[in-house]
Amino acid sequence: MSQDSKLKVQIEHGGFKHTIEGEPDKVLKAISQYIAEIYPAYDLASKLIYSPDYLELLEEVSVFVNLTTDGQPIMLRSDLSADQALAAILLANQVAFKLGKRTTDESTIKEISQAIGKAQKTIQNTLTDMTKAGIVERSGKGSYRLTTAGTREVQETLNSLREGGNGNAGERVEPSS
Repeated sequence: MSQDSKLKVQIEHGGFKHTIEGEPDKVLKAISQYIAEIYPAYDLASKLIYSPDYLELLEEVSVFVNLTTDGQPIMLRSDLSADQALAAILLANQVAFKLGKRTTDESTIKEISQAIGKAQKTIQNTLTDMTKAGIVERSGKGSYRLTTAGTREVQETLNSLREGGNGNAGERVEPSS
């Protein structure tokens, strides 16, 4: 591991200084543990609040999508349905944005269409359904992004697909009465 991939964080609290240094994912976990020790309510709240681990999401989505050096998504699998492929593209763009590899987490219909090889009308119809389901939100004229709930649902779908299932992003199971 190169020196460039190390992260160093110094926490100052109540006259106490604590420095954490190492690989970024390990440092972030150590920070979380430190805060949980100082603020027990934080530990409880962190169990209730979905906060995506973007490094983990990167590993998961990279099986389905890669990004070019200029941040354009490239589908790696052609066996996904339109909604699964679209969800994978949106997740890849969101992760790339959160990790500083894209300037926005928004995706246009044209960009998605080019990446997954489906007609723009198909993409529009799928986005409409996913918006109604709360997975996607419209962020501008012709631009879309995943909602927080959508991020979690897409992550679960992609994990199911990786494990050999047939996860269906955008299809909600109605609770039984």
